[in-house]
Amino acid sequence: MTATAAAVREVLDALGAIPGMFGDATWRGPAADHWAADWNARKSQLIALLHAVLSEQPRLVARVEEGTRRRAVL
Repeated sequence: MTATAAAVREVLDALGAIPGMFGDATWRGPAADHWAADWNARKSQLIALLHAVLSEQPRLVARVEEGTRRRAVL
């Protein structure tokens, strides 16, 4: 789970760096604006999913530990 959390944080960091790459130096016009708007919408969804992974981890770890304890008793 530690590796998963580290990977999620790495992706979140990478996503945070992308807006700095937007601008009119490489691509301008309505198509660029449309692409950026689509990206921002998708990015928001992705960030929400990644945060859900992080918030769900404690519950998953507890579930695995409980299963391990139950098997040890049997």
